[in-house]
Amino acid sequence: MTGAPKNLIHPKYRPDIDGLRAIAVLAVIGFHVFGVMGGFTGVDIFFVISGFLISTIIFENLEHNSFSFNQFYQRRIRRIFPSLLLVLVACIFFGWAVHFADEYELLGKHVSAGTGFISNLVLWSESGYFDVAAEKKPLLHLWSLGIEEQFYIFWPIFAWLLWKFRTHFLWLAIVLACISFGLNIWQVRVDTVAAFYSPLTRFWELMVGACLAYVMLFQNTLVDRAREKANLLSGLGFLFIIASISLLTKEFTFPGWWAGLPVLGAALIIVSGPQSWVSQHILSNRVLVWFGLISFPLYLWHWPLLTFVRILTDNSKAMMIGSILLSIVLAWLSYQYVEKPIRYGKYQAAKTLALLVAMVVVGISGFAIYQAGGLPARIDDGQQGQLSAKFRSQLAWPESYNRTEACREKYGADQYCLIGDINKPPTAALIGDSHANHFYPGLSEYFKRVNGNLILLGSGGCPPFFAVERIAKPPAVNLDCYKRTVRLYDFVLHDKSIKTVFIAFHRNLTFKDDYFFEDKLNQLKIENNYQFTEDALTRTIQMLEKNGKKVVIIYDTPDLLVDLKECGFERPLFSNKEKCNLSQISMVNDFAEYDKILATVQKNTHVQIFDTRPYIADNFPIDKAGNFNYRDSTHLSYRGSLFFTDKYHFD
Repeated sequence: MTGAPKNLIHPKYRPDIDGLRAIAVLAVIGFHVFGVMGGFTGVDIFFVISGFLISTIIFENLEHNSFSFNQFYQRRIRRIFPSLLLVLVACIFFGWAVHFADEYELLGKHVSAGTGFISNLVLWSESGYFDVAAEKKPLLHLWSLGIEEQFYIFWPIFAWLLWKFRTHFLWLAIVLACISFGLNIWQVRVDTVAAFYSPLTRFWELMVGACLAYVMLFQNTLVDRAREKANLLSGLGFLFIIASISLLTKEFTFPGWWAGLPVLGAALIIVSGPQSWVSQHILSNRVLVWFGLISFPLYLWHWPLLTFVRILTDNSKAMMIGSILLSIVLAWLSYQYVEKPIRYGKYQAAKTLALLVAMVVVGISGFAIYQAGGLPARIDDGQQGQLSAKFRSQLAWPESYNRTEACREKYGADQYCLIGDINKPPTAALIGDSHANHFYPGLSEYFKRVNGNLILLGSGGCPPFFAVERIAKPPAVNLDCYKRTVRLYDFVLHDKSIKTVFIAFHRNLTFKDDYFFEDKLNQLKIENNYQFTEDALTRTIQMLEKNGKKVVIIYDTPDLLVDLKECGFERPLFSNKEKCNLSQISMVNDFAEYDKILATVQKNTHVQIFDTRPYIADNFPIDKAGNFNYRDSTHLSYRGSLFFTDKYHFD
């Protein structure tokens, strides 16, 4: 916009909003360290605050004909880039010293995504057998920053275009917020992964803040009425936030309707103003305000530090608390000596350009690490390096098993989809979670030898039970097992070429306390996971057998007490020799309940069981020649999967 002044108009500082920021960031940290149930809702509070403050800036300057896209985005860059760059660079260097090649490769990908503010979209796309656990993703938390920045790109442009329709602006904004909220409600039922990460299902939270900003600037009558009941509104808002942090549990599908609790709480506190009792006596407390001032760099620093501590110390609580204290120190240093000098003072245009160049360089560096496969040459070329190279080579799956996209397109699967020969109809199907996936190479080779064609269908974390939802503890996104299993069983049941169905799943995955089942067929929530596993497995097998399918269960393989990678080779600059010994790796014998379930299922069906146990003792996880038949603490390697190729035998 021409004629814009050098500096934008900015809203009057409110210490209570910094106090609200503090509650948000401390709630997130409390969740990550101490398991505070609803602490993850701090992110939703951040969204409301961001939408309010950004929109206040936009609306005030549009009102005074002083809005400048150039100045707006320059200020965003100087606000966000300094601390983000520090954290990204620190992760690159620390990852170089700590990460295995596959972990460092993924970190490079996430660094590049973080610089482009598309972390939420990249994380959305990641799933499956080769996905790294969330605890080992140092930049997992940048998903929320990606959504905010995508909003910052969309909203100023949209607001500027519609400003000429002033009389209808608020209603148009409300309609947009309602559309986004509606998509959230719909999507969380269809695909919770998408609902969690998609900007379209999260923008409503920022739009609530945007609508608040408009009302507080231009609807004085409404604001005055609200301020007459400021103590009541702010008190309710504070209670809503406390309730969302302390009461939300794994039984609440999130975001969905429940995200409205922290969002409404934050909105009520903001609209009640800085003079309410809660704002003056709680949120404007000096300690909370101080944490609010450093909340952005604190949010950025805390998760990478926790991640690296988990990698090196196996979740030592003392070390995790120490990492949080260190993140507070780093956040204050970042705010005081990096953020403030860059945001204010002279040479603002030059600073902005320098930050842009630095962000591009860091992004290219991350992509280069990703393209280089995590720089495996970081490991020394002595005996340990040779062991590492051997380990990596035995994990590599050949290109012939890399047909996921073509298989998905042809057969409509949404995660695991591999087939021996995509040009021929499948004669057998393998269904299950990642413990089905790791049997696929060997079983597929077996079927090639007998002129068959095996298709793999399934989803990570989803047991192969028909019409069952497995719901995870927040904020881990739910798995949509019901949607996935219904679709894949519909395909298997109606494909006449499929004669045999193999079922495999991680035996203890169905028993973990941080998940619960919902039986969609009978509309029941299940409290006894052991009994339900038995009933659901029996029901699924009987359904397959009634449709003329032969069913075989592949007996699960044992877990290890340690991640084999930790024993297979050392992290670049950190010795792990005290953690484990290759010749003394113990397997976990926790098959008692699993055996009872299989025995009952056999009595009630005609299922066959391929027993892996006779082959395990002398060959797994490492055979006598030193070859790796596991890839981590629970999954077979590619070589381990092929080991069973000539062992399979079926009636």
